[in-house]
This record gives sequence, C-alpha cells and structure tokens, in this order.
Amino acid sequence: MEFGILGPLQIRDDAELRVVPAAKQRVLLAALLIRRGQVVPAGQLADTVWDTRPPRSASTTLRNYVMRLRKGLGPAGERIETRAGGYLINVDPDEFDAHRFTVLQELGGEALRHGVPARAAALFDEALGLWRGPALVDVDSDALHRAEAERLAEARLDVLESKLEAELQLGHHAALFGELRLLTAAHPERERFWVQLMTALYRSGRQSEALAVYRQVRRFLGEEIGVEPGTELRAIHQRILCADPDLDELAPRQGAAERGTLHLATVTPFQLPPDLPDFTGRAAETADLTARLTAGGRRVPLVAVVSGGPGSGKSALAVHVAHAVRAGHPDGILYADLRGTHREPTAPCTVLHGFLLALGVPACAIPGGTAERTALYRSMLAGRRLLVVLDDARDAAQVRPLLPADPANTALVTGRGRLTDLAGAHLVQPAAMSDREARIFLARASGQTRTTGDPHAAAALVRVCGGLPLALRICAARLAARPSWTARELADRLTADGRLLDELRAGDLDVRAAFDGTHDALDPAAARAFRLLALGGAPSLRVEAAARILGEPVPLTERLLERLVAAHLLSTPEAGEYRYDDLLLVYAREQSLRLDSELDRRRAQEQAAQRTGPLVAMAC
Repeated sequence: MEFGILGPLQIRDDAELRVVPAAKQRVLLAALLIRRGQVVPAGQLADTVWDTRPPRSASTTLRNYVMRLRKGLGPAGERIETRAGGYLINVDPDEFDAHRFTVLQELGGEALRHGVPARAAALFDEALGLWRGPALVDVDSDALHRAEAERLAEARLDVLESKLEAELQLGHHAALFGELRLLTAAHPERERFWVQLMTALYRSGRQSEALAVYRQVRRFLGEEIGVEPGTELRAIHQRILCADPDLDELAPRQGAAERGTLHLATVTPFQLPPDLPDFTGRAAETADLTARLTAGGRRVPLVAVVSGGPGSGKSALAVHVAHAVRAGHPDGILYADLRGTHREPTAPCTVLHGFLLALGVPACAIPGGTAERTALYRSMLAGRRLLVVLDDARDAAQVRPLLPADPANTALVTGRGRLTDLAGAHLVQPAAMSDREARIFLARASGQTRTTGDPHAAAALVRVCGGLPLALRICAARLAARPSWTARELADRLTADGRLLDELRAGDLDVRAAFDGTHDALDPAAARAFRLLALGGAPSLRVEAAARILGEPVPLTERLLERLVAAHLLSTPEAGEYRYDDLLLVYAREQSLRLDSELDRRRAQEQAAQRTGPLVAMAC
C-alpha cells in the first residue's frame, strides 16, 4: 500500500489508485498522513480542515468525514483509527512517499560526503522521481501548505542542488547548461545554482561567460534584494579570475570511491542477546531445532518458526538454541527484534539497513528501497554460513524480505502467530512447562533455598502460574528481590481474591500486559468471544455450547474459536473442544468485566448455566 503527498494526494492499494473527491476529506487525510502513527487531536484537525474557522457542528461533521473517508478508501480506510480525543492513521514509513524522499536525501548526502558521486546521483534521482507535482497540490489548506508544502519544496530544491553537485563531480558539466540556466531563472535567490552554472561554464572552457554570469547575479542581488553576493559566489568568481587549476578537478581522489565502488570489509556479526543462565527444560524442542539448524546438504535455506502465546518463552528458546548452534554458523549470527506485538512493528526496510551495516556495508552504499536492500543483503549472504534470528514477527509478510536465499544459511523466527504461510517452514510450538521443569526453574532463578525448603509452597506457585514461563520468572524475580519473603507468602498473595494478575508483575515483566498485546490485536468479534466464553465457570467447552453462549451460528462460532487458537489464546485438546489455560481464563473474565456490557455478560452466564452433558468438559 502506498500513500503520497508529493503531488496530488495519492493512495494506491494493490495497484488500484484510490481517489478522494471531496476537498475537506482530502485535507483531513493529508493532515493525518503528515502525522502518521500519531494521534491528531480532533480540535487540531478541525482547525486544519476549516482553516482555523471551524463551524459549531465541527465535531459531528468531522466524525462524518472520517466515516466517509474510511469507506471511500477501501482496505486503506481500516488504517484510520479513532482514539481518545482524536484520530490517527497507521502507515509504515516505507509506505509514505515523503518519508522515502527524506531517507533517500540523507543517503545521497552521505554518499556525496564520502566521495561516491555516482551513488549519490542515483539516490538523488530516485528521490526526485517520487515527485508527481507540487506537494499537496490538490489539498486546499493554507495551514498545511505553510507547514508542509513549503518545507518539502525547499527540500526538493536542496536535493536538486546536491544532485547537480554530484553530476559536476562526475564531469557531466557540458550536459548541465540548459537545466542550470532554467533553475537560475526560476530561483535567482538560490546562490548555489549560480555557483554550479559558473563552474560548469568554466570547466567547458567558457571563462568569459562564467564571469558574465557573476555580473548578472551580482546585479540581481543588489537591485532586487539589496545584498552583495555571498561567500561561495565571491570565492568561485575569484577562482575563475585566477584560472585556479584546482577548479578543473572532478570528484576527490579516493581510490575505489572515485570510481563509484566500495571495498566492503569482511565482518562476522554476532548480534544475539545473552543466553539465560537459568534456562530450564525444553530439551525436546532444543534437540529438534539444533539438529535441523546444523544439518547439511540442503537445497534451500532452513526456516524454523517457534510459535507460542504471550509469555510462553519462545524468545528465550530461540536465543538459547541460537547460542547452541553458533559453531555451525562460522560467518556470524544476525538478530532483530521485529516488535510484531507492538502497535508499530519494525519495518523490514529498517531491519535490512541494520543488517547491511552489521555485514560491513557502508551507510552511503545502502540502497533506499526494501527490494533493493533485500537483493544486496542476499548477495552479501551468498556463499556464507549465517544464522538469522527474527524475534517477535507479526506475520509472514514482515519476515519474507529478511530471509536468506543461500541454502547454507538458516533462519530462526519467533512469533505469536503460526506463520503457516511461510512455505516450507518447520514449526515448533513449546508446550507449558511440566511441574518438574517449573520447580527446577523456580529454584534456579530465585535461589535454591527459597523454594526447595517448602516444597508445598513451591507446588502452589507452580500450580497458580500454570506452567507459563513468564509468570514463573516473575515469581522468581520477586522472591529474589525480597529476601524476607518466603515462597508461602508469595503463594498466599497470588491466591488472594482478585489479586493474581496484579501480583504477577516485576519491573517490565507483566503477565497482564503480555496478554493485552495479543487481545488488543484481535478483531472485535474474536475479542468479544474470548471474553464472554470465559464466563461459564469451566475452562473447557465444545463449539455447540460456545455458539449458544454467543448467540451465533455454529460455523461462525467455530471460525471465531479457530482465530483464538491461532492467537494461542485457546487450545484444542481434541477436535471440537476448546480450552482456556488458567491464567488466560482469569484474564478473559477480568477483561469482560471491564469491556462488555452487563447485558452481554448476564446472557453469556445464563447460557453457560444451561449447558449439560457432553457440551461441557468440567475437568479443570
């Protein structure tokens, strides 16, 4: 999906161009795009849409504009969210042409500073190619034009100046006369264009014409603006008068850089976080992944996916396995946190920039686009044996540009989704810790004597945590931080009425917050089902009973339940049966009390109370 303001407002969805015919809606969309990912207060939007003179009905009218805009944009309209006090639009940086323009401008400037004019010229050309006309040309808003369009127009001229500088360094002066004469006529106040025109003329053996240009610009500046030429103009004038031989030099001589190429250093990256000293259990999963990641004779790269719910320890398992297979990947290990459970995941283009830097590619040589970066990245990995660890992936689309192509490379991905649409991926789903593993882990993480001295209290902690590694780590951290506490005291706090999730917090470790990330990512219908189905009293139910509780047809209910299974919020012990883990059951009931209406809760409880016989699995 692409969003553009460098010209007429443009939204492109799967090669289909979306048009916003209403003028006020174009202003609204442009104001949201300029502050993409941020909540724009409704009052500020109203001032922008009505140019500081909003009508009394602005609040209601603005809501109607948002509703129509969402409808008119099709799938792109889903990106617009209503928040407390305002609205925001979720747009990845690479989807927004003004952001891509800025990135290309920065990369081109860096290439020019490092003496790689060919690379700089190509980057500046790509940046200028994003422009389809004056910025926001069809957006009728004085405020936006003052704040953004003028700034972007200046940035475009800056890029044009830099691009012409790169062309001059490459010796293309003879081809620049016409363009520079037009630019000096259109923008006579920008002295750099005059400097470049004088340089191009002088290098073409037209010294007298270059001096005539100086007299022309000096006269203009004096008569129209009332100033003398600036330092750079005076300096180039003096050098031309003196026939300075250095003025004939092209790009600075820097070996390979002068020819537009770069020698890349051989770098062996190792970006993994430290392994956990108290890592416990997961013996079968570790053995399986270690064997697959170190096996030879592959025709395609191995991609292994560790999938699990919030707090299940999938990241810890991946890091532990990656350390274990380090010797099998002598050319290094790359690691990236993809932040897939956050509101704004890390864009693949950003990850590729970091990977290329880690592989020894100078910043000035890194392309601007995702496809170009992926191509360079895979070329850098060819013929090498590296492991790429991609933690917390949102979906397969985020992962694909980051996967290596050489069969000697491997990739280890973690995510809350199963990523089943990654072709050929090997899926691993860690189960909850066994009671024995959980007791060993608690002892290691909190100090041997804290839990082994009272095995009954330790068993109570293990039971209330339900084998969830995150909950167990929080218990261990709280015991380690409070030497005066016993395991029994902590167990009593956890089992006190209504305090379980409040107590399962330690620093930035928080079970409720981990569950929030998955719950908030659900579509509204699945989230409602997750909450209401927890009110029945038993942790398990069959699809027919769930349909009665929700008041929905069985096929639709089954689809909702399967979406919850895919999000690891329910499990399926057998076909047609769905089960909450203990902590998720507590969380779902808590969320229902907070978010669902009393009528919905009462109806769900009444329907659950009527379940009999095979419709309910009463085992806890």
